[in-house]
Amino acid sequence: MSGSVNDSRDKSSIMDGEEKEERIVDIYITAEAVRDIKHKKQTEESETTTRPPEHTGGWIYYESSLYFFSSEKNNWTESRRYCTQRGADLFIINNIEEQYFVGNTSDSSTQHIWIGLYKVADTWKWVDNSTMTSERWGDKEPNGGNNANCVETSGSFWNDHDCSTNLKWICEKKILI
Repeated sequence: MSGSVNDSRDKSSIMDGEEKEERIVDIYITAEAVRDIKHKKQTEESETTTRPPEHTGGWIYYESSLYFFSSEKNNWTESRRYCTQRGADLFIINNIEEQYFVGNTSDSSTQHIWIGLYKVADTWKWVDNSTMTSERWGDKEPNGGNNANCVETSGSFWNDHDCSTNLKWICEKKILI
């Protein structure tokens, strides 16, 4: 009897060992992928014009985020809902390089595209609730008064716009490395 108990204990410890080995392999593969991404990021040039973005299933990888450029048009709220249902949100422009990325990657020079900036109680906020710290307003913008509480980009500048207008949009999904 005691031999069968030991046999089953030995088999379960072997299974645990196999599972541990699989997990170690998974961790190793994940670590390798992260190392490759970090190495690639460190060795790439910083100018967006010399480094084309990578496309991944309709999403474009750039600077630790994935971006989705819609081909449809919708109002600001529905555009944001589309993004959040996919684990993303409307695009937050953190610096001039990201603004250039949008201009170079999309048809924003000829189209108006929703971004994740909106007005709450006379304060412009990003969809992550951060306050706008830099701005790229177009000439005489923002100018829309009470009805223009959402922001779209056209080319390299921002315009306040009525949120109910149907425009294309950009989703952004941050990748934690």
